[in-house]
Amino acid sequence: SLSTAVASRLIDRSFFLTQLERRNIHLAAGPQAYLLSMFRVANVMRPPDHSRAAPDDAVWEAIEAGVWIERNATLEAAMPIFEETRRQFLPVVTMGDEGESPQIHGALFHVDALREYNRALAATAAEEHG
Repeated sequence: SLSTAVASRLIDRSFFLTQLERRNIHLAAGPQAYLLSMFRVANVMRPPDHSRAAPDDAVWEAIEAGVWIERNATLEAAMPIFEETRRQFLPVVTMGDEGESPQIHGALFHVDALREYNRALAATAAEEHG
């Protein structure tokens, strides 16, 4: 009883939710907090041969400015970059060794990331209110 009282003062949620939070899994705050971590950039990006792909010169300009993301990153990592840089897209690259050119896989557009997030939120709401 005393240990429960002390523990409840030290953590603001259950033991299990606290453990998940420490592993960077944000369930307690609701779906808006964890959904972005469920989507990989590679599954949302537009490949270079897409009809509405990012222009090559703009891709290289962003890479040279240090603004890019890896294909295995999640939308959770991408969204703060969009907020910080105000760019329409992020080049999706794998950086090579020193002196090698990066491998360009495509571009993640902010609008596509938001669309995917919106679909996931709508699906979650439909599932919850069914």
